[in-house]
Amino acid sequence: MVEAKGKSPQRRVEELSQQVERLSLYQAVFDNAFEGMFATDAANRIIAVNPAFTAITGYAAEEAIGNDPRMLSSGFHDPAFYQEMWDQLSTTGQWQGEVVDRHKDGRPVRLWLSITSQRGADGKVARRIAVFRDVTEARETAEQLWQRSNFDPLTELPNRNLFLDRLLQALVLAGREGSKVAMLFIGLDGFKNINDSLGHWIGDKVLQEAARRFQNCLRQGDTAARFGGDEFTVVLSGVRATAEVEAVIRSVLEVLQEPFVVEHHHILISCSIGVCMWPGDGEDVDSLMRNATAALQQAKQAGRNTFRFFTPAMDARAQARSRLADELSGALSQGEFHLVFQPLVDVKSGKVNAAEALLRWHNRYLGVVSPDQFVPLAEEIGLIRPIGEWLLTAACREALVWQGMGLGEINIAVNISPRQFQQGDIVGIIRRALEDTRLPPWLLTIEITEGLLLSNGEEILAKMEAIRTLGVSLSVDDFGTGYSSLSYLKSFPVDVLKIDRSFIADMGDHSDDATMVEAIIALGHSLHLEVVAEGVETKQQLDFITAQGCDVAQGYYFSPPLSGPRFREFVLERLGLPEPEGMAGVAPHGVRVLFADDVELVRLVFRDFLEGTGCVIDEAADGTQAIAKATAVRKDGGNRHQLMVFDLCMPGVDGFEVARAVRLFEAANHLDPVPLIALTVDDSEESRERARQAGFDRFLTKPIARSELLAAMAEMLPAANTDMAPADGSLTAGLNIPTGLEHLLPTFMAEMLKDQQTLRSLAEGRDRAALADHAHAMRGKCGMFGEEVLYSLLGDLESLAPLGDRGEITRLVAKVVERVGRL
Repeated sequence: MVEAKGKSPQRRVEELSQQVERLSLYQAVFDNAFEGMFATDAANRIIAVNPAFTAITGYAAEEAIGNDPRMLSSGFHDPAFYQEMWDQLSTTGQWQGEVVDRHKDGRPVRLWLSITSQRGADGKVARRIAVFRDVTEARETAEQLWQRSNFDPLTELPNRNLFLDRLLQALVLAGREGSKVAMLFIGLDGFKNINDSLGHWIGDKVLQEAARRFQNCLRQGDTAARFGGDEFTVVLSGVRATAEVEAVIRSVLEVLQEPFVVEHHHILISCSIGVCMWPGDGEDVDSLMRNATAALQQAKQAGRNTFRFFTPAMDARAQARSRLADELSGALSQGEFHLVFQPLVDVKSGKVNAAEALLRWHNRYLGVVSPDQFVPLAEEIGLIRPIGEWLLTAACREALVWQGMGLGEINIAVNISPRQFQQGDIVGIIRRALEDTRLPPWLLTIEITEGLLLSNGEEILAKMEAIRTLGVSLSVDDFGTGYSSLSYLKSFPVDVLKIDRSFIADMGDHSDDATMVEAIIALGHSLHLEVVAEGVETKQQLDFITAQGCDVAQGYYFSPPLSGPRFREFVLERLGLPEPEGMAGVAPHGVRVLFADDVELVRLVFRDFLEGTGCVIDEAADGTQAIAKATAVRKDGGNRHQLMVFDLCMPGVDGFEVARAVRLFEAANHLDPVPLIALTVDDSEESRERARQAGFDRFLTKPIARSELLAAMAEMLPAANTDMAPADGSLTAGLNIPTGLEHLLPTFMAEMLKDQQTLRSLAEGRDRAALADHAHAMRGKCGMFGEEVLYSLLGDLESLAPLGDRGEITRLVAKVVERVGRL
């Protein structure tokens, strides 16, 4: 009866058999699982481990059982980590997460660990079961991928991606705290020369050291990153005052003063920095990046090794640059490019034996655009190759025209961009230009920069030899500015060496430059090369290079770059040949011109210069009048001048201020720029640079011939607004008064007689500045009217007035008075 109430023996055996099978299965899973497993008792002592536990931790079962799991601790986690783990286990009975434990051999292992608690009948924890897997390799792989995605492998600084993320975080934090963020964009000055001359390995070492120095300048919490190439970025967070930013900037500039010593090379390098602030200089990351880049460009243009804070005007310039790129992309198809030619004169014979072809761009909307603006942009956006190909063909075609006019075999020199030379089939381009124009190859010279010879020598050498095989000559331009080396000149098939203009300009003031010029001429002749001096502007410079045996000279002493017709006239003048029938210069035609000069006589001369051109002349007697007339434009853009010519040295508001006001007015009203010509008696490079910065497109020096002024004005205009120059453009003897202006001679003489009395009074007084200004004003009248002797004397007086002694000034004033009397 008892057996009937319970389970039968057979049933009990079946159940026990099933339990054994389940236990056997559980054991098999336990023993064969890839995850490590262990169980602990109520006292947290290990009571069981599986083989995977041993494989992952290195501890055998007998070493682990009976021990606390603390035996695996690596010390990586702090007590708070374990306290949080136990709190969760006590509350929920479960915990999972990543832990860093220690292998038996001492190395750390990353584990993904899950712990589950089992409670007994009394509700207390009876045991805990832990399951874990080794994620060390996966974690390391993920970290390596993250490292590669977010850090620069060369400098180990954050890269562009991570920097932008850090910048965004800094902006969010600053918004919460009410603080500011500064962003610095840093560009290394002249780094390309290091790569080109010393190699990329040395360049990489310089970048690594620069990165290390930059990091040492930063405050805690700031981020420095390598943005790409030789550009670095820095985000300064939690900024309260601009002085904090300036302190970091000056530290960055100073740390580069110490030379970089790499492989026994002592390398000097500087940097330029653009800075923008948030809030104020941009609403988001993109605008801050754009504005910091604009500020960096301003710092570079300011002379480098300096910094510039962003201003709204920079953003306007950045937008203008974007428009410039848009217009440049269509310039070829619109036929907006033309060439001018600067003569190269044989020093011994005085004859023109060559010309350098120079590219000019007159855009239908933007007006005249300087090559300094559009050539680098063309290289950047990939247009330099088609533009360069057009230039080469057009130059060859013009040189062939010269032959047909009986000017002799005048060589044409074309400068090839390094990027154009290195990319694409430059040899094929030259061959096609010669075939299309039928120009004899010996009349073409290809000019390449010195730096090009120092990069990828074998490839460049092969292309140069192929060009020489065509019968074309090769010239090294701007020699002396790079890492000049006799070895590469011996290795490359070069025919001509051009001394950089900077040495010619400074050799009168710096004996080192004069010595350099002597050495380059001697070096060129020792290698049987023709030597050309660029930038010859004075007779003293010409006499010096002639004495040293230089072969050819090029520069404003002979002529500025000329349009095709003007160049032909120049060659004929040098040869002493009559001008062929039908040949004429160019002039503006039927345009509205604003001319500003404070001297009435000069305005009269200008009016006569434009006689017969059909131009409408609007005059201004001072800078204030000029601004008023230049900005008197209807809302629809009508009533505008198409060309403006300003004297730079007007009293009060000078020509520089007028040009700046015109350019600001155009930008504010979204008007296309009008071509501006600067007219002055000051031919210094400083004055030219100021004119360029003020917004002038062309710089002309008094005294100026009528044909030269008209040709310069014509080059500023589209072809539809140019015509043949009117007759009577020659000069007569004596005063060199332009023909047709004789009726102004009495007015000129009256002006000179009055001015000489004022000059005498000022020479007797103490106001040397007023004396110099008056001499300058008189010089302007003489320059425009062609009185060259008086022009020269007044120039000497203007220079002498500030520092010369009274006796010297008195003698020079006497010479001026004597010359006026002889007139």
